[in-house]
Amino acid sequence: MSTERRYVEIDALKTAGIATVVLIHCVRAPWDPLISPFEAWLGHLTRFGVPAFLFASGFLYATTERVSARLTLRRLRRILLPYLIVSLAAQGWWAMLQLPTEVRDFWPDLAFGASMGPFYYVFVIAGLVVVTPLFARLPAAGLSALTLVMLAAQWYVDAAIGLDMPLYWHLRSPLLWWAYFLIGWQVRLHQTRIESWLKPRTYWLAPLTGVAIIALAVQSAAPSPLLIVRSAAWLNVYAILALIYSLACGRTEPGGTLRYLSDATYAIFLLHLFFVSGVQLLVPHTPLFAASAPIVLPWLAGVAGSIILLTAARAALGERSRDIVGG
Repeated sequence: MSTERRYVEIDALKTAGIATVVLIHCVRAPWDPLISPFEAWLGHLTRFGVPAFLFASGFLYATTERVSARLTLRRLRRILLPYLIVSLAAQGWWAMLQLPTEVRDFWPDLAFGASMGPFYYVFVIAGLVVVTPLFARLPAAGLSALTLVMLAAQWYVDAAIGLDMPLYWHLRSPLLWWAYFLIGWQVRLHQTRIESWLKPRTYWLAPLTGVAIIALAVQSAAPSPLLIVRSAAWLNVYAILALIYSLACGRTEPGGTLRYLSDATYAIFLLHLFFVSGVQLLVPHTPLFAASAPIVLPWLAGVAGSIILLTAARAALGERSRDIVGG
């Protein structure tokens, strides 16, 4: 299936996703005992970041035609070569900060996307690229059935906590992530009908979805049974994705900034934590700083620093920058 058309809704999802992913890494982890109520609320609201990437990838990869081994290898190279280069830089970065990875962990870190915490996404998306040719060969009924199974499995492990596994493997589990990719794939296959249905209804669907997002966010932070709380948080991810998609659906051309940020998404993802962690060393969470400074300043550094480095790489390397830094 041709993807020559520029889909503004996908540009919007990728841009919102990367802005959110950088923000996630500027707040304390949910298990940190010092996490503030504001940071906990941000954690609930920003869970859609990685799902937005996976939905966008499923949408862009969707096809009913055979996916060649050559195309699969080209996609893997575009993902893995910049990842390997940046992962090696990350090992040096941690050593410079006197936080070296043990030698025996180097190869597992590289293989499973662990040189930096967010790199688990590379392990997930690379696995999806490998199985994409199988998805393309499934009949429509089989693909729909697989999507429903993975959606149910996702709720089971994410909301119902049906499988108690270590966080390391939980974050790399297909059961947690593949549903987003498959739903993006399904949306692309039915894009024309979805777009024609959405366009005349967005004026009332968007506010309604916004209300649903607020209600689900409130419920996900309420003192309710854990299953209800986690189910609300899980549903809220899909509500936010739906809102972004519907607001941009049918637009014919992205603005220059949106287009640039969308194209730079993978590079920002790979590079941002160098800048975020550097600023966090200078602006720690202490009473000496305004409450928002330890969040806002690393976020600005993560986004702006990555874009500056990417721009310099493009100027120096041209098209080869995509193989070096991912953009």
